[in-house]
Amino acid sequence: MQYDVSRIDTDYHFNITGVSYIGNPRSNTVMYIGRKIAEQLKKLESVEQCLVFAEKGIEVPVALRKKHAILLVENPQLEYAKLAIQLERMQAEEDKKYRYSDSEESHISETAVIGAGAYIEPGCFIGHHVIIGGNAVLLKGTVVKNAVIGDRFLANEYAVIGANGFTIAEDEEGNKVRIPSLGRVIIGNDVEVGAHNNVSRGSGGDTVLDDYVKLDAFVHIGHDAHLMKNVEVTAGGIVGGYDTVGEKAFLGLNAALRNRIEIGDRALLGMGAVVTKSVAKDTVVAGNPAKMFRAVSGG
Repeated sequence: MQYDVSRIDTDYHFNITGVSYIGNPRSNTVMYIGRKIAEQLKKLESVEQCLVFAEKGIEVPVALRKKHAILLVENPQLEYAKLAIQLERMQAEEDKKYRYSDSEESHISETAVIGAGAYIEPGCFIGHHVIIGGNAVLLKGTVVKNAVIGDRFLANEYAVIGANGFTIAEDEEGNKVRIPSLGRVIIGNDVEVGAHNNVSRGSGGDTVLDDYVKLDAFVHIGHDAHLMKNVEVTAGGIVGGYDTVGEKAFLGLNAALRNRIEIGDRALLGMGAVVTKSVAKDTVVAGNPAKMFRAVSGG
């Protein structure tokens, strides 16, 4: 998928090929930024040729204007949403040319790549351009879309990987408008996803599960979240959009994380914890709202 930026601003002549997030921008992508996080504009110094909807009032350095198409608008989220809807329609039209094969009552796109030794039970669905590594196991009812998955992956019954995230804007009349999710899910090696899980695809980038992440049943992972190596989320856990969960962190039963926070390495979140602020490494938090309980033994 390519979109010519000159269709919006004739001063620029380059293509965007996807979306990203101002906190982790990628070259040739579209994103938006509000005044509350204007300081993150400097992250565009490390990438090239992005289309950025920025809120009026943000001061944009001349050097960034030369590298990127930065458009100052009243409502950058809404303008991004309008373009994302166009990109979503373009991708849908492109995908119509691909077909699915039926294998033991599963539906697998002709563009999917599945590694050697994979076992796929009946009733699974694997979408266009999905990549799944070797010796994966997908149990009945698993849905995989918009994903790149490593080796020895296990998806338990009725897991959904790559579903749309939940990101909403308001139009000029105050009506709710869904912002299309155009990112992916990137999953490392030896990852397990529990029964009835939902791992949302990235909205402005990718949702990432690093090696050895283990998710229990009925877990929700929000769009653009990053779970680092050996994170464990027990049943009913909720990880909000854009959250980062550090290595070997543990989420107890029904723990819930607000969006856009960071959980440090080896942090332990108690059963039912409602976490509204970032948590330091090697600490235990519990309660609603969650508060520090003690340091992790040996941390």
